[in-house]
Amino acid sequence: GTAVALKILRKELWTSADIRARFEEEARSMSRIEHANVVRVYESPTHRGATAIVMELLRGGSLGDLLKARTKQARRISVRSLCRFALEAAEGLGAAHVAGIVHRDVKPSNLMLDADRKLKVVDFGVVLAVERATWLTGLGRPIGTPAYMSPEQCNGTRVGPASDVYAFGVAFFELATGRLPFVEDGGSPFAVMLMHIRQPPPDPRNYRPDLPDWFAGILLRCLEKDPRNRFSDGNELAEALRAGPQQAARVTINVEGPSVATRLNTVAIREQLKRLPQRAIVAWACRCARRALMFNRDPRLLRSIETAEATLHDGGTTPAGSDSLSHALLRIQQLRSASFSVADAAELSSSNDSASCAALAAAATCACAAARCAADAAADAAFVAEKAIQANVLAGRPAADVWRHAQDDYRVLLTAKLGEEGSVGAAISAGFWDARA
Repeated sequence: GTAVALKILRKELWTSADIRARFEEEARSMSRIEHANVVRVYESPTHRGATAIVMELLRGGSLGDLLKARTKQARRISVRSLCRFALEAAEGLGAAHVAGIVHRDVKPSNLMLDADRKLKVVDFGVVLAVERATWLTGLGRPIGTPAYMSPEQCNGTRVGPASDVYAFGVAFFELATGRLPFVEDGGSPFAVMLMHIRQPPPDPRNYRPDLPDWFAGILLRCLEKDPRNRFSDGNELAEALRAGPQQAARVTINVEGPSVATRLNTVAIREQLKRLPQRAIVAWACRCARRALMFNRDPRLLRSIETAEATLHDGGTTPAGSDSLSHALLRIQQLRSASFSVADAAELSSSNDSASCAALAAAATCACAAARCAADAAADAAFVAEKAIQANVLAGRPAADVWRHAQDDYRVLLTAKLGEEGSVGAAISAGFWDARA
């Protein structure tokens, strides 16, 4: 007789025993957290192949909904409310961290309010249950951007409570100022990930002058690149928030790093690429990235592109969400992380900047192959082209020929009739380009 909420695993993921097992395990983990600021989970039933998480019904909407409503009204969430919501969220996360559970997906839409306006953190660990689903499973569905991911998540390394602290910092930066700390005009999720890894956050007081210094200082400490420089977990963060103006959190005023001049209209490229099926978008990105590899001979970069190209030749007969494709995606993510490392090493060594740009183009190609919706794949492919062009320019080579070849590749793919826009598209044979030379 109790009204409850149900979260149900998407039907296309039912075929993967691994993903279903993870989903059920996360449900059991969530039910272990008993705290006033964490949604209560009752059980995890399975019925006719569908697995669900049964949880407390929250009728107050999310902080994401509240932010949208305030923005529409040209109003801000009050500082008093921000401070209360932040403390409740930190205490909820702290309870999970004590239980050994990392959320991995803290964002305003996962911070919900009950009928009494008390904040509850929801969806602990659910993202882990499906993160190995492949780029085939959610095609055409927006999965959001990595706007709230910590640098270590973007790098593909192990996450802990400090990753949740970072995501908390991003979420409350947005709730306080009405904008995210990192925004990429071209819309590439990969480019946003790169900002999380490399670019210092702006001071939130630049966008919200009435924000108290102590609160801004807490947010900036949450957004430190090195997890060791953040609050260690939700409980330490909650202690700082409770102390308020008396707390001794270091206030660091960072400035936004200089942006590299865009040499391509990536927004226009993205819109053109969206006319192609996803496999064709990945094929185009791989071709662009290969034209920059001459500036960085690290074998990991070639493996990155070869692994991305392997996704083009599969006939698509393997069921979506299957474990074999999940492992393929994991391999792609590992090579993307290796490309990140090569780019950082090139930037820190005596190598020229073109070597770093070439590595980033290869990493972005992996991100493009792993994208789960066509819009994200197109945005990442546009970013690949931009980095490939920059590598040539920084190496003192004319970029006109590279861009002309990229345009020719696009026309070939468009006329090849490989599938409807927004679809996966037909498999692309290994000799595709040779046959059209």
